[in-house]
Amino acid sequence: MRAKIVSAAVGIATAAAAFLAAWPIAEACSLILWNTNGQAILAARTWDLYVDEKPRLVYLPRGIARRGVSDANAATWTSKYASAVLTAFDAGSGDGMNEAGLAAHILYLHGTEYEPADARPGVSNLQWGQYALDNYATVAEALEGLKAVRIVSAKALGREWPVHLALEDASGDSAVLEFVGGRLVVHHGKDVTVMTNEPTLDEQLANLKRYKLFGGTLAMPGDIDPASRFVRASSYLKTLPKPADLREAVGHLAGVISNVAVPFGAINTSGGESTDTWPTRWATIVDLTHKVYYVMPVNSPNVYWIDFARLDPASGQILAVDAYDITLNGEVSAQLKPFSPITTPFPPSP
Repeated sequence: MRAKIVSAAVGIATAAAAFLAAWPIAEACSLILWNTNGQAILAARTWDLYVDEKPRLVYLPRGIARRGVSDANAATWTSKYASAVLTAFDAGSGDGMNEAGLAAHILYLHGTEYEPADARPGVSNLQWGQYALDNYATVAEALEGLKAVRIVSAKALGREWPVHLALEDASGDSAVLEFVGGRLVVHHGKDVTVMTNEPTLDEQLANLKRYKLFGGTLAMPGDIDPASRFVRASSYLKTLPKPADLREAVGHLAGVISNVAVPFGAINTSGGESTDTWPTRWATIVDLTHKVYYVMPVNSPNVYWIDFARLDPASGQILAVDAYDITLNGEVSAQLKPFSPITTPFPPSP
């Protein structure tokens, strides 16, 4: 995968500071795919947000009818695959995986410009990941199928949420989809393993080359802005040892994703512009080989998970639990309760 090389005409330290200062910073999520550990295809992400989004852990069976946006030219579909997701604002699925072993994650990307209106039916950006989970089994299949719809910006809490999308599947394939200047840019391949926020992925990869382990001379940064988290995640991913078993693999990856979490009250000292700090509220790990979805909320020391083998994808019953329920621990499929969304499952808010 090619990345644009950033000029080194000025000193390395000066250039790095200029790179960071050029981007308005909104701390908002990190993602790591570990597809070389020999135990399972694993991906971990943090969810960083300035407000409590009241997340639910929701199990969605096959056969759920959906509408993509609120206007007349809306995509409509019926879910082909069951999925487990974490929802935000009851308005969209921020993270999840389906029964076929496809995972989808939306992360904030300042500067996103979606495509102009055309004849294709629309899907809300807050449903972008859910649309993929409902309809596709692999990254390649999703990339082809998503061409038929137009992603439309939706509001929640009275504001726009510019996002990019990461996809992984059980083969270890991966893609990051970003809208840059009104055009879709896709980074696709098993080497697409880290994603944070702004700037765009090609700029992140160019910046990475300034650092040790990637051909540069700079030491690993310790601050919380997206470019620094990208470097840190990439560095620790590169040096992870081979795990002895699956438990160790999950634990190793949990250690890395914890290292890029944003503590409550953290201050951005990178030199980038930051009007607020978005702390990590939860993290997840998806095991796409064994179809297990792990959740790690910051309000509890417990880790809990859903094993897809314990749920019936043809049940027709939506199930859910408060993702911040501090009693959750271990495998929690039996603790999910029937859930009736207030509206059609997770449309964009007006």
